[in-house]
Amino acid sequence: MARILIADDREAMRIALKTLFVLRPNWEICGEAEDGREAVAMATDLQPDVIVLDFKMPVANGLQAAYEIGRNLPTTPIVMYTLYKSVQLESVARSAGVRRVIAKEDGVQGLLGAIEDELVTKKNAEKSDQP
Repeated sequence: MARILIADDREAMRIALKTLFVLRPNWEICGEAEDGREAVAMATDLQPDVIVLDFKMPVANGLQAAYEIGRNLPTTPIVMYTLYKSVQLESVARSAGVRRVIAKEDGVQGLLGAIEDELVTKKNAEKSDQP
């Protein structure tokens, strides 16, 4: 099972994503965070296979959370799902450890594809690390 952590300050968005993700075979939600600081703590405790972060969250935004998560879990893929996608945000997000930035207004298909791609990449990397 692929374990996914969702971090978004809007409960309705977390519920929608959770509802969508559990329909995917072999995906489960291991945690839900409503701010960046909680996302960092939960990522460290739960060690998910992939993290979906919103950009604009209270306490610590998605960039701050991604940076901290990347320091603690450098091989864990982070996908940012945001209303604020721009070339500038994407550049800064990548430097903070985010692998992909997906615009919420583009719908969920891009997010699902990005998560699937990151899970496959992570699985292949783990296989190549084994003797």
